[in-house]
Amino acid sequence: MKRYTFISAAGATLGALAGAEWYLRQRDHANNRDRWFHEGYDGSHPYNVFHNRSGWELMPGYDVAGIRINQYGFRGDDISKRKDPNVVRIMCLGDSCTFGTAGDESPYPYQLKQRLDTMDLEADYQTINAGVEGHATINALLRLPRLLTFHPDVLIIYLGWNDMWIGNPKHYPDMRRKTQSYWHYGNGAQTGLRLIDSAKDGLGLDAPPPPIGSFDIDVFIPTNFEFNMERIIRTARKAGVQVVLTTLPTLIPKHNGQPSLLCLEKLHYPAFFAQGDLERIKELHEIYDTSIRQLAMREDVELIDLNAAFSDQDTKGDTYFSNTWLPSVEGNQIIARALADGLYEREIVR
Repeated sequence: MKRYTFISAAGATLGALAGAEWYLRQRDHANNRDRWFHEGYDGSHPYNVFHNRSGWELMPGYDVAGIRINQYGFRGDDISKRKDPNVVRIMCLGDSCTFGTAGDESPYPYQLKQRLDTMDLEADYQTINAGVEGHATINALLRLPRLLTFHPDVLIIYLGWNDMWIGNPKHYPDMRRKTQSYWHYGNGAQTGLRLIDSAKDGLGLDAPPPPIGSFDIDVFIPTNFEFNMERIIRTARKAGVQVVLTTLPTLIPKHNGQPSLLCLEKLHYPAFFAQGDLERIKELHEIYDTSIRQLAMREDVELIDLNAAFSDQDTKGDTYFSNTWLPSVEGNQIIARALADGLYEREIVR
């Protein structure tokens, strides 16, 4: 009798622990959804839909006001998931700079395809616009396994602005812990069990997260950005995809002269900088651009310097950008031309 009582008690205890773990995971999931999406989402993009893995993605089949999304949730024309063996598929991974503004001809992936079609190339090329507004490297990393099922031959990675803007670098959540979904990032979990983490937190036993740099712009290193980018690059290369990185073209003036009034009006600043602090935003942008250059060297992947494509256009920045980071249709024409020429010079397209 005592034996059965012991077994029943043990079973009840295990069941209670399992139930508590399930409850804490659900609560954690809901809290992080609110933290990462609901609290910051203003409803301005009705084509964004929740995605439990990567946070949010595009609504398949949406076609309103110059925004057309295909059956697989990519902006642009419908495609076949099975790749034609005679076609080279170029996937463009990014944020709003890749997604583009309203109008089918706005995004650079569309314009890149048009540019390649005018070149005397041996192969046929297809571009896929895998840009989602608001996505940072963590979203892209968690999307990547699904994206690779479309078997791209080339992956162009144009990312960084949302990592740069996500918050004060001193308080930037550490994202280097393995997790199951976007919603669990930044929650401070030290183990795989929320029950243990909650107990450790209640007892004050949690170890501090790994250092991620300082808000002092002079010594700040974008650790999380680099970590996520490394994983994106290595995952894609492991799948046999050729990776191409890009620098981050911008409205931020590089010359020492006074920018135009329209340029100053269009410039946006991250919340942790004072409005009009042009020198610090220049420094922050240069830190990320330098990080991308170093990643390309360290990971031995190709780099196309989109900033250089605008070096002669500095005084016309207000024509080529809608804000600090978002290219206009004219700006995307320059980007498409620079990418097409860069891919050809590196013999990625032939």
